[in-house]
Amino acid sequence: MEERDALRTMLYGWARLGLFWLINIFATIIGRTAILGIVGTFVPRLALYDNPETLSFISWFIPVWLLIWLFWDDAKRHTAYGRYDPVAVSIIVILTAAVFYAPVFILEYMTDKKVVTVVTNIYFTSYWLSKIDDDPQIYALIGAIIEAVLCIASYLIAHRFYLKKFAEEEAE
Repeated sequence: MEERDALRTMLYGWARLGLFWLINIFATIIGRTAILGIVGTFVPRLALYDNPETLSFISWFIPVWLLIWLFWDDAKRHTAYGRYDPVAVSIIVILTAAVFYAPVFILEYMTDKKVVTVVTNIYFTSYWLSKIDDDPQIYALIGAIIEAVLCIASYLIAHRFYLKKFAEEEAE
């Protein structure tokens, strides 16, 4: 029985890693094109295309929002089926944040400043945190930590919410 639980946890982890990458790619595309096109068209005074911090915040916020929703839904399902495991979910969230953060070390070996700027603006959507520290390793790490904490908090809050909800339904 434990082998089956370990396999289920491993598959859950791989599925979440894949979803993490798909959500980030989707959100970057949507954040940079559709939302900016819509917002930039209707509110041209914001000059969103001229402000890389705003661009990166929008590109950071969309995947974070989708990931929070994803882990909220996971907690709902895990609570309903009795498979609640915050340790496994926390490990998955930390691994996804680490995998996302790891390429920041490649930037040290890039010599072309234009390529580094493009990579930091597109891939590291935490560029809006560069006001804290201009080092990509620092602001990418802060962005990954914020993302991981929000996802774990979403999972834990949803578990408590649905635990109470299911307990109330059973009591009726």
